[in-house]
Amino acid sequence: MKKILIITIAVLFLFTAGVFGYLRFAKSPEKFAPAEELSDVLNVYNWEDYFGTTTIEDFEKEFGVKVNLQTYDNEDTMLSTVQSDPGRYDVVIASDILVREMANMKLLARIDMENIPNFKNVGDEFKNLFYDPENEYSVPYMWGTSGLAVNRKYVEETEPSWSILWNPKYQGKISMLNNMQDVLGAGLRYSGYSANSVDPSELEKTKEALMEQSTLLRGYEDSITIRDDLISEKLWAGHIYSGDGVFAADKNENIEYVIPKEGGFIWVDNFLIPIGSQHKYTAEVFINYLLRPYVSAKIADYLWYANTNEAARELTNPEILQDEALYPPQEVKDKLEFSGYFGGHEAVALYNKIWADLQASK
Repeated sequence: MKKILIITIAVLFLFTAGVFGYLRFAKSPEKFAPAEELSDVLNVYNWEDYFGTTTIEDFEKEFGVKVNLQTYDNEDTMLSTVQSDPGRYDVVIASDILVREMANMKLLARIDMENIPNFKNVGDEFKNLFYDPENEYSVPYMWGTSGLAVNRKYVEETEPSWSILWNPKYQGKISMLNNMQDVLGAGLRYSGYSANSVDPSELEKTKEALMEQSTLLRGYEDSITIRDDLISEKLWAGHIYSGDGVFAADKNENIEYVIPKEGGFIWVDNFLIPIGSQHKYTAEVFINYLLRPYVSAKIADYLWYANTNEAARELTNPEILQDEALYPPQEVKDKLEFSGYFGGHEAVALYNKIWADLQASK
């Protein structure tokens, strides 16, 4: 009995030491001594509810910088705001293709990676991607997919397919995202083509399919609206981003987020610094802070999102890493494409014309 007690105490000691060791590592993130004087304020423009619950507060406490956070509900709003006033914000968040567009429009400052040593924590698969080959203008944040959220109480099909959003039985109870490339990509995949096709005949057939679908839709809407109306069951199925789809599934047990068998898009959100930023160095210190493994893991845990930060994996809730809606198996991932590979001015004009016609149809 005494021997068992001694062994038990030893085991408990080792377990306790391990726990406290983990907590010490997790709660005492690496400190970063700024090489320059920080600004008093930092102006950040982000999607609504796209940090952790204490992310901003914790940064303010450590660095003594007041963060003014404003939010947007679609990227068109963010882009037009930065265009009209490039000095208004110091950090903005944007998806992959928009990074390339903003860089081409000369709206972005080159990021000094010397001030972001934690860039090393980003997984190699998310570095030097097509939209910013040298990571001159962007630092990866979270990633995900665009797919379907369906309410199994109303949607009869068990096979995950884009065809669900073309079923007349669900007329008025389905919505598509208000994003040109996501919508055309879904239509191209539904029609059997690459989600980035620039073939005029394939795009014409896809336009016909999307025009037919438009009569069934409630509309082209932002992901948050689709998410909330799926939860309340005003919608039965919707085109949605993975994070919002998984969130809806958590709030309503009848909802499931799926990646269609035909394939779809993978996306990466990024931190950017607008060309007119008044506090560029402080912006880089802020981005570096967000890339700390513990900080990044806390954000991913709260959002329930897939994370580009490889070093944060060991601190991330294992249930997130095991969620195939967020981290799809390789055979599913092989069917995903990054959006925005379409080519020259003719292809862009054709995409824009189709999108304008679809908008007019609603």
